[in-house]
Amino acid sequence: MKLIALVMIALALCALSMCATADPITPLAMSVKAIGGGALNTYTLGVTNGVGLNNIGLLIKTWGSVTYVDPSTPSLYFYIDDGSNRGDGSGNVGVRVSFDNLASGVTITPPAVGNVIAVTGISSTILINTAVQPNLRPRSQSDIVNYTGS
Repeated sequence: MKLIALVMIALALCALSMCATADPITPLAMSVKAIGGGALNTYTLGVTNGVGLNNIGLLIKTWGSVTYVDPSTPSLYFYIDDGSNRGDGSGNVGVRVSFDNLASGVTITPPAVGNVIAVTGISSTILINTAVQPNLRPRSQSDIVNYTGS
């Protein structure tokens, strides 16, 4: 009887260890134009002039050239564009990448204008001039990969 109990405990621990290890979440790759997407339903709106499926709240990855960096100190956001020429009413081209209100101790240094980068982050929204616009929120500096140096 004790042997059966020990086997059951060993199997349970083995199953638990398999459940405890999981592959990291893979971000959904998408163009700048698709970030945010359209309305999910009557109560869950997408972004203004959204294209494609609603992806607000998902971990996504996009890429492009940096078109603008917030000049304030510290900088709180920048814009990237992949050629979609998306406008959000701010006068900047591309999608806004915001990195304010990060976890304690986490900082992000924005890339320079003109750099080609890939950004992974949470697809979110921001209100710009009374319109709901897409906003990408990276989690840490490692979510921003620079392909052209500093």
